[in-house]
Amino acid sequence: MKKISLSLAILAAMGLGMAGTANAANNGKLILSGTLTNITCDINAGTGASPGSNPGEINVDMGNVSFADIGTYAQAKLETASPIQLLVNCTGGATAYDSVDMRFIARQGSGLDNNDQKLLRTTGAADGVGIGLLNSSNRLMDLSGTETIVTDLVKDGDTATAEINLGAVYVLNGTPTNPGNADGFLPFVMDYK
Repeated sequence: MKKISLSLAILAAMGLGMAGTANAANNGKLILSGTLTNITCDINAGTGASPGSNPGEINVDMGNVSFADIGTYAQAKLETASPIQLLVNCTGGATAYDSVDMRFIARQGSGLDNNDQKLLRTTGAADGVGIGLLNSSNRLMDLSGTETIVTDLVKDGDTATAEINLGAVYVLNGTPTNPGNADGFLPFVMDYK
């Protein structure tokens, strides 16, 4: 309780200090919403992936790929794709849910590619490529949109599991190519329904 009182006192003092300098003010409101659930789930690396060094991180090694072996988004040259398998294990409250929707937030990761907004921007010395994400149907996803990967939960008593299969592939973005490292990171959110 003392921390809250101290914080309020500091905020009040800051407000009094700024009141003398403010000439105009805008009023507004924050509208906050959310959902609380009883379900507890872990997402682990399966085939083609490995655990990262921090909780929640999953590493995918895309290997050494030649520019000659990749194409544009429209060409959908997918032979060099790296498979990614994610294993979802849910306990506590899992019986109330039937599926998990995986959605991606590229803008909060390494960003969308400047030249092809459907791709994830790469970091590193390489130029001329972005990273494409493949859904379970082996089709390139548009990372600038709201596409999700929907997977049924397999229930067994109070637990539920799911296996999410996707892939990552380098895709030419239409600019001159330059070899080097081409890395990226892509945050995701799991919604249980």
